[in-house]
Amino acid sequence: MLKELIRDYSVIHIAGEEYRVCFSLNALLCLEMMYKPLSEILAVSFLEWSTEDVLQLTRAALCDLPENSRAVNDRNFEAVRPFLYELGQRIRPEDIPALSMELIEAISASMPEPDNNTEQTEGKGDEGDLRALCVDVIGIPENEFWRSNQKELGYRIDKYRKVKGFASDEDEEDPEIIVKMYDDLN
Repeated sequence: MLKELIRDYSVIHIAGEEYRVCFSLNALLCLEMMYKPLSEILAVSFLEWSTEDVLQLTRAALCDLPENSRAVNDRNFEAVRPFLYELGQRIRPEDIPALSMELIEAISASMPEPDNNTEQTEGKGDEGDLRALCVDVIGIPENEFWRSNQKELGYRIDKYRKVKGFASDEDEEDPEIIVKMYDDLN
């Protein structure tokens, strides 16, 4: 359906203001360069995140706001607004549990659905392989690649594989019937 092509945003609240965020690869890169990789943060339950974890995740989530596009494109993540200090001033301690819940929901919404096909999950490579496949093979523009999240990239890869004949949709009940013609006249 066409609605699958529309980007899903999640909403977080900071000091009574609502922000639409999407944990794009830009956000994950910002988090990794300025603090630590998302995988290390997710190794701990979101209920046990420190205040700094929540502030850093919030700042990374705000990377894709229009006012941060120049800083993000230049990979100058120190210039991403609001600064960590400003976030610390705006977020009250009693708001952290609700914000943590909103952040974990936003992270979950940006990740692809778990795949039961072990062949596909075991065969996935590192981030370099993902970039090579998306940018070099499929032809997604570099900026669009970085603005996309894991879920969007997974969708595009699945559709590419289907169009190229490498795979079919998992939700197809009946596989395509391939008819081979043989010359039985001999």
